[in-house]
Order: sequence, then C-alpha cells, then structure tokens
Amino acid sequence: MKSGLFLILLSSLAFNTLAEEVKGIDYCHDAKVSQEWLKMITDYPTDPVILKLAGLREGLCLMIDRKQISHEQGTDIWEDERQRSIVDRDQEQTKKMPKFTI
Repeated sequence: MKSGLFLILLSSLAFNTLAEEVKGIDYCHDAKVSQEWLKMITDYPTDPVILKLAGLREGLCLMIDRKQISHEQGTDIWEDERQRSIVDRDQEQTKKMPKFTI
C-alpha cells in the first residue's frame, strides 16, 4: 500500500512540475511545490527514494541558481532520476508480490 501511494504521489508531483514549467512558473522557487516536498519528507521520513529525490531537487535547484547548469539540464537530470525511481519502486513491489502457480 505504501509503495502504491508513493507511485501516485511521485507521479502527481511530476505532472504538476511539467504543467508548471509549461506555464512558465519556476519549479525551484514555487512555494506550493516546496510545501508538497516538505510534506512528503514529513510523511515518509525513512523512505530512501523520497529522501533521494528531495535532496536531488534541492541540489539541482542550487546548481541552477548558481548558473552551474541550465534549467533544461536540471529538468533532464530530474526527469531521468524520477523515472528511474518509479521503475525501481515498481520492481520492488513486483518482487514482494506472492507468486501463484497453478
């Protein structure tokens, strides 16, 4: 159940991110997005995937602010890692499912 909820939350954040970028809102500095991430960290303080992605987001935003990478580079890195995390969590869930044989 927890992993299913994780996939829904992560996908939801991803869709919000893409929609906001299309509207021209700065994902790194958007208060609503920051609050969503703080809530996820509070709700799932021991989930390594949530913590990894939250740290990645913070680091990428810092690098964008310092002009060490472009917004496009940051977005590409974020989307690659977000997608990898969804696949990894899905595979994790699949391994935990009971195997039925006929």
